Amino acid sequence: MNDHGGFLPASEMTEKEMKIAAEYMLLPLIKMAFERDRTAIVRADTKFKPLYLELLDAIIAHVTLDLRRNKQDIFNNHIRMTKRGWFNYEVYVRGRLFEFVYQKSVAMDWIYERVRSYLKL
Repeated sequence: MNDHGGFLPASEMTEKEMKIAAEYMLLPLIKMAFERDRTAIVRADTKFKPLYLELLDAIIAHVTLDLRRNKQDIFNNHIRMTKRGWFNYEVYVRGRLFEFVYQKSVAMDWIYERVRSYLKL
């Protein structure tokens, strides 16, 4: 048994597999954040509420599409992911079990950059 409790380190996953796993872990958090923002704007007294809501609806639709694509990538690449904790998953792919862990600061950087790309719609 190795230091990872029987898991192989994520560094042995392919770049494509790591990208798919990261999206699986982090895209739902992005969608949830935008949905919360939308709820807050609905309740707020803002001058341009319809415009903000229109933008957020477009962004949420785009994130939802990315989530669907990610689920298809999970299926196409025969990946099984099991959540063990925040930013901590077991990834089963190619007959091997990997430990996929993101430090919170790294995850937040990834989320921040992805949110920035969605806001450029």
